[in-house]
Amino acid sequence: MANLGNRSSLTTGEKTVTAAGTAEQVHTDLSVPEGFAVSIIAKYTNVGRIFYGGTKDEAEAHTANLDVEDYETFYVTNLNKIWIDAENDGEGIDYKVVQ
Repeated sequence: MANLGNRSSLTTGEKTVTAAGTAEQVHTDLSVPEGFAVSIIAKYTNVGRIFYGGTKDEAEAHTANLDVEDYETFYVTNLNKIWIDAENDGEGIDYKVVQ
């Protein structure tokens, strides 16, 4: 395994779903360095579940989900590869990416 070393920064942010039932990209364009991961965490203020997928259709299919404060880690090249939907309008996730 290659030694990737430490990174100099951490990017955090949030994404809320405007209209439940209509999936949205977590970010329009945020690169994830090779060998590093992005984590999404369902907001503690959510009442319902967050659904995620690699496409809009996958997120809207409601197959994979996060309950309040659950998290999932992904090894993707860009945050725009992750889509989320919500049971309720205005609910969402927080994310963190090592840069």
